[in-house]
Amino acid sequence: MSVFRFLRDKKGVIYVETFYALLVVTVIGLAVYFIWQWRFSSEERSVEQAARFYLQAMATGDLAAARGVSEGRSAEAAGKLEGKNLAARVDEISTSLQALGRDWARVKATVELTLKDGTADVGWYELDVMKEAGGWKVISFREDEPDLSGWSLLWGRIGDVEAAREVFAGYLDALAAGKWDEAVKYLAGPVRKSMEASREVLGHGKIIGKVDDLQARLIWAEGKEVMVEFSYKVDGRDVDLAAVFYQTKDGWKIIEI
Repeated sequence: MSVFRFLRDKKGVIYVETFYALLVVTVIGLAVYFIWQWRFSSEERSVEQAARFYLQAMATGDLAAARGVSEGRSAEAAGKLEGKNLAARVDEISTSLQALGRDWARVKATVELTLKDGTADVGWYELDVMKEAGGWKVISFREDEPDLSGWSLLWGRIGDVEAAREVFAGYLDALAAGKWDEAVKYLAGPVRKSMEASREVLGHGKIIGKVDDLQARLIWAEGKEVMVEFSYKVDGRDVDLAAVFYQTKDGWKIIEI
């Protein structure tokens, strides 16, 4: 039996009842939508899998594996790992697809690591991926900044503020005592790399004076990230600043000051 209902008007003209026509169009539309969604999800999984595999290989120093899923500048970056004794352990890689076009995609990633010295670190990256004959390949790889976006709900985060204050106090105390290596361990991400790079210039003696009356106030929070406003006194001067923290497996780390 046909799904269409044919009717004849007084003039003898045959037409299809509108309801049944709309039903068929809706069913066809839904079928096309679900097929497109299935294809998109499959491509998304393949893209993000290639990005994660590349990041895992780069972090652990697996040169062959990194080259196997990369081309161009990304393969060159993998080549620079040769001869380096990297022993970082990847704890978690989270990815999000930012754009997907014809055989091209852009992915943002957050990589949580345990470094050779046992401390936790985190990095943010942006990757461009192209579909080649052998599958998806990473063609561009660059460091990114933490994503501090979204509306913030501050309820129930009192414990996080107290933990962040303790971390920041430890960091300031280490700087005041001239303990450079200890201060670095309170940091993660780009701010840690920046401090390590300035070791030869600043890593001798005290960086700041003694800190007094350290106060903390939560101003933004989202997932594993919080932003805290600090006020304190150093050598009689009032200081106000905001710092961003990331919750690693090793506790809260400062990722932006």
